[in-house]
Amino acid sequence: MSKVKSVRTFSWMNPLLEVQTVPKYGKDGKGVFAKKNIKKGDLLSVFGGYIITRKEEESLPEGFQDEGIQISDDLVLGIKDKSGAEDASYFNHSCAPNAGCNGQIFLVAMRNIEEGEEITFDYGMVLCKTKGCKSYKLECVCGAKKCRKYITDNDWKIPELQKKYNGYFQWYIQEKIDNRK
Repeated sequence: MSKVKSVRTFSWMNPLLEVQTVPKYGKDGKGVFAKKNIKKGDLLSVFGGYIITRKEEESLPEGFQDEGIQISDDLVLGIKDKSGAEDASYFNHSCAPNAGCNGQIFLVAMRNIEEGEEITFDYGMVLCKTKGCKSYKLECVCGAKKCRKYITDNDWKIPELQKKYNGYFQWYIQEKIDNRK
């Protein structure tokens, strides 16, 4: 009798979603898409991984440094090598997202999502400058009408984004915003 080796995954992705190739992101570009209609508030993914510091993430080899999701000022939930990449690793950024955070590790639909639509969230919802670490800046290719052109670890400070994403920021960032009011 042969045994099937199961692969341990860190993250969970809703079975109504699938990873597809996205030409605008280059030859190896991928994204997550809805296989069926999804309702506002539905759980899309639960992120998991290794808990590492931002400094540890910075010291990872090129290509692994941008795979994690920041969960506190100095902690990241991420992978240590590409073998840790999972379907939940392919959610792309958009300046006009249809998904956002609920707490620290949950990604939920911010509005109804149509079958075939790419699932995106604004990386500004999960990034915050960490003292002693280099600043984060990524050129945006989302193509949204109101694209910011760059994503940074200070975008959460933009008043328009705070209003637009209220309740959908990473928990620790939402706390920072609420404490500033």
